[in-house]
Amino acid sequence: MIFNFQKQQLRDAMKIKKRRLKISGMGDIKVLSTICVGIGLLIIYINFTFFTNAPQIFGMMNFFAALIALGLPLATKYGQLKTTREIEKRFPEFLRDVTSAIETGMTLPQAIRSVQKNDYGKLSPHIKEMSGKIEWGISFEAVLNNFAEKVKSKAITRSVRTIIETHRSGGYIGTVLEAVAESQVILERIKAERASSVYAQMINGYVIFFVFLGVMFGMSNFLVPAFQWEGGSTGLVDVYNAMFRNLIVIQGLFAGLAIGKMAENSLFAGIKHSLVLIAIGYTIFTIL
Repeated sequence: MIFNFQKQQLRDAMKIKKRRLKISGMGDIKVLSTICVGIGLLIIYINFTFFTNAPQIFGMMNFFAALIALGLPLATKYGQLKTTREIEKRFPEFLRDVTSAIETGMTLPQAIRSVQKNDYGKLSPHIKEMSGKIEWGISFEAVLNNFAEKVKSKAITRSVRTIIETHRSGGYIGTVLEAVAESQVILERIKAERASSVYAQMINGYVIFFVFLGVMFGMSNFLVPAFQWEGGSTGLVDVYNAMFRNLIVIQGLFAGLAIGKMAENSLFAGIKHSLVLIAIGYTIFTIL
């Protein structure tokens, strides 16, 4: 009876911890975003206060403000997305190992405990956590649901629901796990084939950006200085250069996001392309 009371306490503690982790995970991103936006706004305020008469410094400060305000939170979000994708890739391997253990006569919870020492990369900590919860008496369904909530992957969530329904119905779980693993592998293969098929479009996106960069460079260094304005053209040249620089940053941002959406079906995956294009374009235009 004491043991049952301890198990109930553990379940309650796990529910509280799960809620806290969920709130903390969302809070970390919000806190980071708030801090980065605050720093970016501070840099912009300093920039407009002291550097409006220095176009080179003014443009560079605006670039760094945008990079801090948007780049760091988006990079953090992309890191989470990358971790989720690695877990999705290793999940079929885990299911196959569990299936092999079940075929030797183990139950599903026993099979999960038996494979916890295997190396599944980013998935390994989740496997060990599931095994530990099962040993402490947490229900198998609650453990799997908690795992799906933490990973935040639609593919894994669907797989977990299928496994739970089969476990409830009392059917042979090994066949279902093998089918789920195969479907995950097929899904990953489709994603890889899709990325390969749009590779040419991704290259076109980079080529278009560099053509745009060349046009901006030609207009800034040859076309605009060729015009003659009354009272001198130095001020207007600086204005046009600042405008061209901003256009390069905007083009790099949205071109990168479009490339990520086409290649990996995710805007967050396009962040790395945006940062690369913005950095290259801004640097080339500023130096040359």
